Parts: sequence; structure tokens; C-alpha cells
Amino acid sequence: MEFVAIDFETTGYENGGTNEPWQLGIAVVDGIKIVETREFFFDVEGAPERAHEADALGTLQSSFETWAPQLLGHRLVAHNIACERTILTRTAPLTKWGPWVDTMKLAKARYPRLPSYALGDLCEMFGLVPQMEGRTWHDGLYDAVACANLANFLSI
Repeated sequence: MEFVAIDFETTGYENGGTNEPWQLGIAVVDGIKIVETREFFFDVEGAPERAHEADALGTLQSSFETWAPQLLGHRLVAHNIACERTILTRTAPLTKWGPWVDTMKLAKARYPRLPSYALGDLCEMFGLVPQMEGRTWHDGLYDAVACANLANFLSI
């Protein structure tokens, strides 16, 4: 099965600011293998330093033509899809995104009595933690790869 696992990292709502995406991680899966990974950084106020480097794009909206083709026309997988779906819908409300698969809902359906359904906890429970040098949880690319691993494990 082919799908694209995605994860956004955002600035949050601290200090009354807007919750703006500053990183998008993408893991493309064909069969059960991750065949490509990509990440995009968006130069927005309140983002970490790496989002302000020379290769950062503008805002999510202003760089739509650069990152959107990676997602359009594909099955989109995310862990607790509300954040990712909201960001994409807010950015391009008339665009058809998905179909969507939520790995958190899938895990709850398959394993209804687990102590936690957080992405990191599920990956640790099932031995799916990605090994990516210099990266860890709450990095868009790392979390997208973890989500892809979990989706494959749950056999979406």
C-alpha cells in the first residue's frame, strides 16, 4: 500500500501568538518500505533557529507550490490527525486532502486497553522507534517516520 505519513511542528499559542507551522516532515511509503523522506522548514515568527536558515521557505501558504505536490492525491497518514488536517485545511480550504488515516485511532481500535496512545509510547511498546542520528521526538521528520513505522505495524 502506498501512503504519505506527515507531521507538522508548530510555534504553539504562547504569548498570545498564532499557532504557525514551522516544519513539515514527510515519509513516503510504498508497500511496507519508506522509499523517500522530505522535510520543509517555514520561516515564521516564533520558530526555532533552523526554520530561519537560508533554505527555509516563506510561510506555509506562500510556499504551497513547493510542498503541496508531495501530499496531493495521496493517502495521508498522521498520528492524531486533527492538527495536520486543520493546518492543511486552513492553508488551502478548497483543496481535497486525503483520504486520511489516523494511527492513534487505529491503535485504539486494535489495542483498546493500552496505558497510552502517544506516538512515542506506542513506538516504544512495539519496538518501532526510529534510529535517526541527531533527531528525536517532536521533530517533524522523525515523527513522520515514526508514524509511518506505526502505520505499517498496524497494517493500514
